[in-house]
Amino acid sequence: MTKNLFMVRTRICRFHLFLGLGVAIFLQSCNLAPKEEQKPTVKADTINQINFFLETSASMGGYLNGSTEFKNIVSEFANKISQIEPVRKPLAIYTISAEAQAYPGDVDKFVTSLATVPLANARSSELHTIFRQVGEKARNNSVALLVSDCILSFPDGDIKKNPQINATDASSVLKNEINRQFAALSKDTINATVYAYSSAFNGTYYDYQNKKQKLNGESRPFYIWVIGKQRILNLFNQKLQAALTTKPDKQLDFGGSGSTAGYNLFFTLNRKGENWNADGQRITNLKGVRADQPAEFAIGVNLSGLPAYAQTEAYLTKNLIVSAGNAGVKLLKIEPKDDVKGTEKLKTNEARMLSEATHVLTFRVTQLFENETPVSIKLPVRYDTWYLNQSTMDDRTSAGREGKTFALEHLMNGVRDAYETGSGADKSFLQLTITLEQ
Repeated sequence: MTKNLFMVRTRICRFHLFLGLGVAIFLQSCNLAPKEEQKPTVKADTINQINFFLETSASMGGYLNGSTEFKNIVSEFANKISQIEPVRKPLAIYTISAEAQAYPGDVDKFVTSLATVPLANARSSELHTIFRQVGEKARNNSVALLVSDCILSFPDGDIKKNPQINATDASSVLKNEINRQFAALSKDTINATVYAYSSAFNGTYYDYQNKKQKLNGESRPFYIWVIGKQRILNLFNQKLQAALTTKPDKQLDFGGSGSTAGYNLFFTLNRKGENWNADGQRITNLKGVRADQPAEFAIGVNLSGLPAYAQTEAYLTKNLIVSAGNAGVKLLKIEPKDDVKGTEKLKTNEARMLSEATHVLTFRVTQLFENETPVSIKLPVRYDTWYLNQSTMDDRTSAGREGKTFALEHLMNGVRDAYETGSGADKSFLQLTITLEQ
């Protein structure tokens, strides 16, 4: 009897065990069982390949003779960019005058050749054809760099026929050729950064009439261009600038991914005032605001598509324009999103909105006269103009070319025109509108 009772109990226990396992399996198959929360993984931007071009026309020879800063700086660039990560493909090195030639060696061999091999022995080159080839290597998430003296010039044959052609036509023909190349890049949201350096020059200098002059240690400017898609370009420049020992004398950024018009309006972040409501791109119920009882609100904007300089707090503070007619509306502060306080209290929706932003702009409202007041927020495109003082149209004498590059103004303006969008004062990196309602 006892034995039979034991067997019955064992069967019941086994039944309960199998029943429990079956229910668990069933719940899991129906997605009813609790699961661990999976955090979304953020995919980092990855550079496909870095392409490094050294212009080797005859005008570059003086930078490579003797002990020059040029060789030190170019060597450092080649070495440091070969260490940048993440990059899918190995560094590709080219020399270029008329046509790009793949360099037959690695970075170490290239650096050695700067000191031992006469690389700059090709005929004169045309910058617009060089930029066309370099730009092609800046597609598909790749980055292309070009080291050049950036002297705009017609071919030798044209100068022989008309020695003044560089002086008379650089501002039209050559500028437009440059503009055409960069307009094609701009159309594909491929942008550019220019680093300006200077170096001793020992050798033959060719003036705008192609007449030769022997220079012995005269300081001459040269330029390193970095070209790529804006997000990739920003990533590359950040890593490069952190690694460089020799910082550039000047820098200029061209481009942007077009005018940014979208934003998120927060309901609680940096909020002041009890009664107002956030509704899409409108703030309502502001009837009671006054100087001693203001309302404060914040918006999140994503400026990652702008050049790096246009994302800095200094640039934004200096150039952001807020227009609200006769209403009392003031920009209180500009914060990178990582500097914003109190974010741990945000609910899910606002936390998502903050994660989509790069900056938070906070505004104060002190008076409204109309039932509806549109507030316009603009960030104009403003380029540095240091290159104007570094340009000359007569480089035949030491005084005329000291610290200057022939026709640099027309080269840079050709590039600048390609990236500026809209017309006149409407060229903006940012154009937002918020409606305030009483």
